[in-house]
Amino acid sequence: MMSTMDQQAQEIAASAPVVLSVIINNYNYEQFVSKAIESLLQQDPARIEIIVVDDCSTDRSRDVIRDFQAKNPGRIKTVFQPVNSGQGAGFNAGFAASNGQLVMFLDADDFMLPGASNLIGSRRETGVTVYHYRMHYTDATNAVGEGCFPPLNQKLANGDASSALRETGRYKGTITSGLVFDRSILERILPMDPEAFRYGGDGYLCAVAPLYGPVRSFESAICAYRLHSRQHTSRREEKARLARWRISHDQERYKALREHATRLGLFVAADLGARDEQHLFERVVSVLFEPSAHTIPGETLEDAVWAIRKLSWQTQSGPRRLVTWVWWTTFLISPRPARYALMGLRLDPATRPQWLKNLARFLRKRLRFSMP
Repeated sequence: MMSTMDQQAQEIAASAPVVLSVIINNYNYEQFVSKAIESLLQQDPARIEIIVVDDCSTDRSRDVIRDFQAKNPGRIKTVFQPVNSGQGAGFNAGFAASNGQLVMFLDADDFMLPGASNLIGSRRETGVTVYHYRMHYTDATNAVGEGCFPPLNQKLANGDASSALRETGRYKGTITSGLVFDRSILERILPMDPEAFRYGGDGYLCAVAPLYGPVRSFESAICAYRLHSRQHTSRREEKARLARWRISHDQERYKALREHATRLGLFVAADLGARDEQHLFERVVSVLFEPSAHTIPGETLEDAVWAIRKLSWQTQSGPRRLVTWVWWTTFLISPRPARYALMGLRLDPATRPQWLKNLARFLRKRLRFSMP
């Protein structure tokens, strides 16, 4: 029989606010990290734990972080890495310093929106592994726009994401600053391999956490997702290099996924890469822009395009399937300069002419599908 003291302890625990540990992972973002920290200091202090990890920045980031810590005693924990170790190691170190029931990894160039910690804490559910939220776009001026990432017309996974992961290697989710994890799950899957995930630590977390339980997705935006010049490049060689990194990153994700699925006794498809449309797309980009450095032995551009076109025909339906088929067919029969131009529009929506943006809006509204 439960004692009066035990009952009181349970009542206190039930009434206590859910604490969200937010881990800012920073490297050379002196011009942005102050906004990220300020946005956390403006949250309900009873509901948030602030941890800033700096990965041996060579700018004035550490001075900025120390200044915030000195002006806000007891509010900010710092982890200054002794050597530059990458994002995965930063996630590991930040989590080891955290205590919250929920954990979030905030990119240092993004920032949290007012009231987000209360909203996140109020939505915690027993057994849920990952929570997905939208993000509003922002720019170098910190102005928050109305556009969202992922876009509102893109439906995010809700419930079982394990099946899609094990069948294709990916599911419809979001990226670092839009993700919230239950501590109990991170305790089972961290630390991650810091070398395999020196970059793209969120890719590891999203590849394995949903194997352990359901996910939840919300339309609410919790953060501002910053767009700035350091994220983009117009050089073909750099586009190809980034695509090759993503191909390699996918292979590491698939490896981690298989390892955790094996622990749980879950089946995983043998050909994850062939079923992952985003992975196939990166292979197209790689072989298009720098075929001599492409990492898939013997694969030609035609091979890569046929593979993604075949998969989209099998997995899509209705108007979206038709438009995707037409897009890739047009791409395939176009001369090389036109292929570069088409892929440039695909990779950087900001460069699309207004008439194309208007057409995309019309199609989304009338046919309820997004551009390929």
